[in-house]
Amino acid sequence: KRRPNAKHLSTPSLMTQQLWKPFSLTHVTYPAQQSLHAPLLALLSLTPPFGVCALAAASVLYKDVIAAYLLIGTLFSAIVTSILKRLLRQPRPERYDNNEGDVEYGMPSNHSCFVWFGATFVILYVLRGAVWAATSLPSYSYSSSSKNNSSISSNESENKNRESSWRSINKHVNGNVTDLLPSFATLAKLWYNLHTGFAIFISLSIAVGCAYSRIYLGYHTTMQVYVGSSIGSLLGILWYWLFETEMVQGLLIWLDTSLNELERAKRAMMCLEDSTTTNGTKRD
Repeated sequence: KRRPNAKHLSTPSLMTQQLWKPFSLTHVTYPAQQSLHAPLLALLSLTPPFGVCALAAASVLYKDVIAAYLLIGTLFSAIVTSILKRLLRQPRPERYDNNEGDVEYGMPSNHSCFVWFGATFVILYVLRGAVWAATSLPSYSYSSSSKNNSSISSNESENKNRESSWRSINKHVNGNVTDLLPSFATLAKLWYNLHTGFAIFISLSIAVGCAYSRIYLGYHTTMQVYVGSSIGSLLGILWYWLFETEMVQGLLIWLDTSLNELERAKRAMMCLEDSTTTNGTKRD
């Protein structure tokens, strides 16, 4: 067979006549002469789409109600900034790749609002809300088999069992329980502080880097980024305040418990089907 002519593979005339523009949330350009920090800033500028994908994946795959709540909040902040852009109608700074006659508004910066919303909520959550989630949500508790995960007695007994196990391991390895290795409670407190500090550091670093990248790459002015960051921080505080209300926490507990029970029922059904299939295979 003869290969088709190149003329038959040309782009249709309708597509060539249309005006094409990049999707601004995922399209980022940076100066090629800056070989090190410019690509890193361009990557940080893509934090919002990466963040949405990560939160959506955690919500769907792991049934994480906190991630779902944060995802809804980030989408709400994006809606707020989009409305403000239409109302303020302040154009972006001039760049080399701007299309003639195509005016895009940049006040406030949507990316800056997104990252500072997420950073503010995450910092407040790890400092205040993580303890509530660990004692109230079945999927976050250490032992999801008990129905009352927040009872003090069960938590104390679990801590004693874990500490006794840790001491027995220390004694078996080193022959000395108290001198060489710290107690389980000390290690747990150290891990909590390290985890909290690391989460705060990463959240602030990503927020500052993404906001600065929008100025460095020429997509926003300094004032547009400052206003977007301020709005994002205020919305993050408001969203976390709603998170601590009884109505929202009750809704999250109900949703997490329901999803947890459905997941258990699904796994039990899968095990039953697997055992039935295995028994049928052995009989054959």
